[in-house]
Amino acid sequence: MEQVSATAVVDAHGIVTGWSEGARRLTGYPAEEVVGRPVRALLAVEPPAGAATALSGSAVLRHRDGSTVV
Repeated sequence: MEQVSATAVVDAHGIVTGWSEGARRLTGYPAEEVVGRPVRALLAVEPPAGAATALSGSAVLRHRDGSTVV
């Protein structure tokens, strides 16, 4: 199985500004459905305290089919 990196870029206002092909493969959402929208719409669970100010990290996301992606 080919491994690819999944990258999402989120600005200081919580808006997705970048979405990689790996992110599309992981979540099922193409860039045109995600870029420009609030990142919270993709979260399956609330992030831990302090995560909003972190420069990088991981999160539990909701896949386009409704399942979760860790």
